[in-house]
Amino acid sequence: MAKGGDLQAWFIEYQDLDRTDGRVVIMPEGFEKLCDALEFNLEEIEPMVLLWKLNGVELATIEFEGWESGMRAMNVKDIKGLKAAILSTVQEFENDPVLFKTFYRKVFDYLRPEQQRSVSAEDAVAVLPVVTGNSWVFEKFVKYLQANSDSIKVISRDQWQSLLELSKALSPDLSNYSNEDAWPAMFDGFVDWAKNTKPEAAK
Repeated sequence: MAKGGDLQAWFIEYQDLDRTDGRVVIMPEGFEKLCDALEFNLEEIEPMVLLWKLNGVELATIEFEGWESGMRAMNVKDIKGLKAAILSTVQEFENDPVLFKTFYRKVFDYLRPEQQRSVSAEDAVAVLPVVTGNSWVFEKFVKYLQANSDSIKVISRDQWQSLLELSKALSPDLSNYSNEDAWPAMFDGFVDWAKNTKPEAAK
């Protein structure tokens, strides 16, 4: 395991050293540099998992305390080990739905602006495909948000969390969905839209 001094020296490589408020933090520019070192594509899931595992305080922002505790929890001492740990976590998601659920819920907090209770539908459209892969429910829901961008502006925490449960429960033909069930009301509109939307023609 890396020693405290080693972790601090490593952190400084990406730290925002121009701050005058005394905050010891990696900001988006440094986070992008770290992702480059790890050979992570910013448009894929790994950077978001990296942020989560290093206890990011907000999107692309990591404080030293979170960095240190995250590295120690993963038993990481160098860039090679960090990359392996993040890739291993992504693989674990496939067999550990509880772990993925914890991560998925945290993503909402990263997207949510300070002092706000919701995330923008625009951000949801951008991030949901990244963190949920090829799930057909999420794919349809993103298209639903895009088709209704004039009327749907935000996603609440309840809607975000319930969407994951819906993705597990909903049958491909949507026949097992009932408006009488305790789903957020938005999902009634989503399912009606999905039922009345013709599949895209194969290319």
